[in-house]
Amino acid sequence: MPFNSTSQEHSEGFIRLALAAPFLQFLTTRGINPQPALDQVGLKAELLSDPSVYVHSELVYGLLNAFSELSGDRFLGLNVGETFDLQGWPPFADALQSTTTLFEFFARFVGLVPQESNSVRHSLVIEADKAIYRIERQQEPTVQPIQVTGFGAAIYVRLLQTVVGSSWDPAQVRWESRYINGLPLDYKGIEVGLGTDPGMQISFPVEWLFLNHVSNASAAPIASVREKEEVTVVAALRSVLRDKLDEADLGPVVVAGLLGIPPERFSRALQQQGTTLPREIKRLRVDVAKEHLKEGAMTIAEIGLTLGYSDKSHFTRFFRGQTGTTPTQYRLEQKSK
Repeated sequence: MPFNSTSQEHSEGFIRLALAAPFLQFLTTRGINPQPALDQVGLKAELLSDPSVYVHSELVYGLLNAFSELSGDRFLGLNVGETFDLQGWPPFADALQSTTTLFEFFARFVGLVPQESNSVRHSLVIEADKAIYRIERQQEPTVQPIQVTGFGAAIYVRLLQTVVGSSWDPAQVRWESRYINGLPLDYKGIEVGLGTDPGMQISFPVEWLFLNHVSNASAAPIASVREKEEVTVVAALRSVLRDKLDEADLGPVVVAGLLGIPPERFSRALQQQGTTLPREIKRLRVDVAKEHLKEGAMTIAEIGLTLGYSDKSHFTRFFRGQTGTTPTQYRLEQKSK
């Protein structure tokens, strides 16, 4: 009796880079300079605070593993997960405050949490004697998600313990993953086992599902839960290229590197979406140009420069060729609306 979060159709593995922000904050508050690890994967720290930036999940795995090596903390992911603000996490807070039993909580939670990432598939499996909350990876990772697994263990053990309340018994809980070296084998008294799947899962007595869970009426106001997003390679490349449209080299090798995936995988993903890199760059330039023209803060020449056109007339010809109108005419039309 499984409750699934996503279909298998959209499994390209792109996630918000901002999901790595708690790790960055954890290091900086402890006086550890994260820059060497960021340089190792070619990222800037400010990108981790931008919720619109998507990269491939394996780039994040590599970054978090590099953070662990830099800090000398083998269980960095676990320690970050221990300090993570569950009440401030919309999927958890919303599910907790809108349900009564643990079963209702998970049925609600499993539909909300995928909005954070499409690189994994969440499901609740109910068997005769146990319930299993499973997080399956949509692709076999080439970079071991060691610190991500440790982080997940801390989050989901804390989540279950918080919701179950006084009925919590760690001896009846089992955590499984192929990457259990991200946490100690005696973590919080639960059973830690080696799994065959690249994902992770936590199992517990099925009777717990029918318990009235512990809610926190005094929790801070919940941020609006984002609408479900289909994070494709197109959405990901638009997020990383938005501020790089004035750069000369935006070929497939460069863009694939920004996304953290091999060029051949990048090309296959574009083909599956029925598009090409030049086409998407052209579309992005038009969309960004329209936004700037509507805002009115930049001159047409300045807009052209941000999009890689050093000559105003070249930008005008490009924009008219794509939209059928000149930048000046488009701006005037928007002002008259």
